[in-house]
Amino acid sequence: MPPLLLHLGAFAGYTLALLLLTGQAFAWNETRSLFYLGGRRTGMWMSLATFCATWMSAASVVGFTLWMMQDGFRAFGGSVNGWLLGLVPMPLLVFRLRRVRCLSLPEWLARVYGDERLRRLGGGALLFAYTLYLVIQFRAFGAVAAHLLQLPLGFAAAALVYLFVLYTTFGGYPSVVRSDALNLCLILAGVTLAAGAAIHLYGSPLATCRVLAVRAPELLNPWSSWREGITTLTLGLAWGLGVAANPQYGVRLMAARRTRDALGMLCAAPLFLGWIYLCLTVLGLVGRASFPHIPQTLDPTAFARLFDGTLPVWGALPLLVAVLAAAVSTANSQLLLAACSLCHDLLPQRPLAEQDPFGEDRFLLQNRLAIVAIATVSLVLSQIPLPGILALGRMSWTVVAVCFLFPLYLPRRMAPKQTFAVLASALGVHALLSTLSPLTPETSMLVALAFEGAFWILSWRARS
Repeated sequence: MPPLLLHLGAFAGYTLALLLLTGQAFAWNETRSLFYLGGRRTGMWMSLATFCATWMSAASVVGFTLWMMQDGFRAFGGSVNGWLLGLVPMPLLVFRLRRVRCLSLPEWLARVYGDERLRRLGGGALLFAYTLYLVIQFRAFGAVAAHLLQLPLGFAAAALVYLFVLYTTFGGYPSVVRSDALNLCLILAGVTLAAGAAIHLYGSPLATCRVLAVRAPELLNPWSSWREGITTLTLGLAWGLGVAANPQYGVRLMAARRTRDALGMLCAAPLFLGWIYLCLTVLGLVGRASFPHIPQTLDPTAFARLFDGTLPVWGALPLLVAVLAAAVSTANSQLLLAACSLCHDLLPQRPLAEQDPFGEDRFLLQNRLAIVAIATVSLVLSQIPLPGILALGRMSWTVVAVCFLFPLYLPRRMAPKQTFAVLASALGVHALLSTLSPLTPETSMLVALAFEGAFWILSWRARS
């Protein structure tokens, strides 16, 4: 069968499955609790599916694999170890977030710390960060879709993910969860088959490492100098803090049916995520062994061409579909959170009157209009020259970490009297350092967190 027909069949099959599955999630009697959190009725396995699928964005699948090709195990040590480290403190959030019943993390900040300005600050940070991060998903999906369907890379290809994401987000959290269950299955199948096909090229992972030991030995030794070791550890710490403070995961803890469902989800997630990262690591090493001379900057288009030309069709095609699934699974979650931040946390709201039966419907319509507006802005941004997908991701999640890390994990009694001023100043420090200095976003984030932490500690000692 010609490759184009296979690609068209795979894309059409994914489209049809997504339409049929998520279409069943639209409810007649919607409330904002159902729209944002699924009515807090999501069981453990569906919570696990949406947690892992949201975690595996296009930046994780494409960006990490290309990073492995460039830097080898240094990329693994600086990213995967840090990402999984971020899971360790999350059980603390299960009890803390579920104790105060809120619909969003910015609302939780305002209620716990008693300052409505924190709600607007947190909502603005999430709206900025997730609009920027949506650009990554649009770029990755557009590049892979253009390769599969032999379209020119541009607006038409990116508009496909725009339609996918709008449809799967319009149904709110229940629709996102259903689509994430499908997407996680496709991601697991895609990376597993691709890794198996990659191993088949050289016989075993050890044989691949022996080839790299001759062609690029520096990739196998992330600790070749103490400076590189410190850099790797610092990067891993920064990534871990970013994961621990990410509201995407906090929302899933809040939406779980029971506390034990949320805890079970956190216990099982490392098994699924670890397997996916192991498969992507194999892909990155095999890709570098097959192409010893690679450019310094790689993008999703290069990813699609490289592995589609290297792996047999039974490994390459599922991998490309997995990238599509990863882009959609993260994009619809972030789009829903961005709309929640805009409509629920930033825009003024009128009290819901009992005599107004259409008040909730108007509010949800406002949310769907916000979804269209935010997605449109991200689609336009994806068509203009911006940094690569990893650079955009690093900027967006570091902003979120600076805003939410300390308030989420430290006791309320340790908070400074002017928590809003401290968080706003820390965000300003991070923005200045990451844009006007040679520091990376991760290093700028650590400096801003050190600044923020100093105020937290001084405030606590003054009260003691």
